[in-house]
Amino acid sequence: MTVAARTKYIDVPGGYIGLKILGQNDKTIPILYVHGGPGGNYESFMPMAEKLAKDCTVYMYNQLGSDDSTNTGEESLWIPERYMEALNGVIASLNVEKLHIIAHSWGAMLAVEHVISNPGSPVISITMVSPYLSTEIWIRDAKSRLAELNAEYLNTVEECEKGVYFDSKTYQEIIMEYNKNFQCRIDRSRGDDVIQSALKPKTASGMKVYRHMWGPSEFTCTGILKDMDVTAKLQNIRVRVLIICGVYDQVKKETCEYFRSLIPGSVRVTIPDASQTSFIENPDVFMMCLLNSL
Repeated sequence: MTVAARTKYIDVPGGYIGLKILGQNDKTIPILYVHGGPGGNYESFMPMAEKLAKDCTVYMYNQLGSDDSTNTGEESLWIPERYMEALNGVIASLNVEKLHIIAHSWGAMLAVEHVISNPGSPVISITMVSPYLSTEIWIRDAKSRLAELNAEYLNTVEECEKGVYFDSKTYQEIIMEYNKNFQCRIDRSRGDDVIQSALKPKTASGMKVYRHMWGPSEFTCTGILKDMDVTAKLQNIRVRVLIICGVYDQVKKETCEYFRSLIPGSVRVTIPDASQTSFIENPDVFMMCLLNSL
């Protein structure tokens, strides 16, 4: 069955975003997907969104600068406050009484800021998928994962960081090895339908946002998010929270358990045979965990 889809354009501080709307069911609570990055996009979540949209309305949007059509080229807009304001504006535009959020990676930080800063928000639950909530913790986990692959990888990366040699062939090869083990473990060379749902790369514009706000790789942060940390705010969350990570995730299960301990009443699950994109790598288990929490 084909899912109905349409796009609604919403003005946000600094530009506009296109809100993708899948399905139409006014009898169930809708879902808003907030992608990761910064500078990522919602394309990789589309197969899961289409499944969910058979029973409820699903909203998705590419954050400002994450696709070429919304690229203003103004780095002054690429700050957390603008993305928080945009999320607030998107949720207000939905005009719904209740809303579920599925927030991936950096999207989890935006969702946390939203529910804490907007006590009248319609959001009643957040599913945090591989959540980024602290740069220090993220880097710690990422470098731990690097060491698991190869202790020499970590030594090389730290030497590159000292000399700012991020364009070196060796550093770039380590990024590729890291990503295929802890970001998306699907082999896109297989040539079958898997390639249609594998992790979609950032656009050229999205990569500029990523490098400005974060840095050259998942394990090296040189951007404006280097001191970001919302863990002290987690105790103030008053909506249901499910934390999902993959067994091979960049965000280690011990970290997710730590986040769970800080959020009143929250639940954590670990998806087998998956890394950071569990909704692609193990969609059936991901769907089961998600539906049991909504």
